[in-house]
Amino acid sequence: MFYFHEFLARLDLDPEETRLLRHDHRGLAAWGRGGFEKFGCFASFQRRNPSPYSGAQLACHFIPGPTLADGDTTGLFIGITRINDRWNWDGGRMPAMQDPEIIESERDRRDVDAFDLEWLESSLAHSERILVRWGPPAAARAWSQWAARRHKGILEIRLDRQEPPFPGFSMFMGQISEILALPQAWKAALASVRGVYLLVCEGGEQYVGSATGQEGLLGRWAVYAANGHGGNVLLRQRGHRDYAVSILEVASPDMSRDDILAREAHWKDKLGARAHGLNQN
Repeated sequence: MFYFHEFLARLDLDPEETRLLRHDHRGLAAWGRGGFEKFGCFASFQRRNPSPYSGAQLACHFIPGPTLADGDTTGLFIGITRINDRWNWDGGRMPAMQDPEIIESERDRRDVDAFDLEWLESSLAHSERILVRWGPPAAARAWSQWAARRHKGILEIRLDRQEPPFPGFSMFMGQISEILALPQAWKAALASVRGVYLLVCEGGEQYVGSATGQEGLLGRWAVYAANGHGGNVLLRQRGHRDYAVSILEVASPDMSRDDILAREAHWKDKLGARAHGLNQN
């Protein structure tokens, strides 16, 4: 098997100085919205303690790939950045790669460091073409690792770039703010089905809802992205917030609207969303 640290050596890069970062759905959304520049700005802000860059000179960036048959997670390589500088972010000095939307979202944070990153040209030709085995789901939580210590087997070297495959309805997780920036095939899949979904706020409160319209789950979630509450009274009282979203149940094509609403009520009872969550009815 060919390993990723061997790929680095062929680029004359030192694995001892290199971190591997498998970003979550936020990184996937940043990549889907704007490619290298937007993702580069996203990657320029990182938590301070511990820093995922952890003294490295280089960072190899991956986004989530498909889950393997044995349950292991994968990472799709998108490129390598050189880490040129680091400072405590205070909203003043801007990083080398800038995106107005991401800068605004980070402006008031004081628990992160900012970085000047620079894409290595030698890595860009391989963007979205190398798929590695990252490890079992528990390993995915260790999303930043030293390249010299964690050898990642290369599963596939693709001839052409392609967007990450849709993970499946049961595995899908995202943020409402990122729904419209998902890959086109993902949006098509979400628009093709109706069903019951779950919203979770930062504090952990849950809201169970259903999508019964022609645009399916995507159409319903787009309403939350637009106004922050989707017409729900309790969510409207909380103001325009972002929510983590996942799918509880996909409706079969022959299910009526009333059938889907009955399944929604079932999930509200099962999760206690009325007594302890954000559902009022």
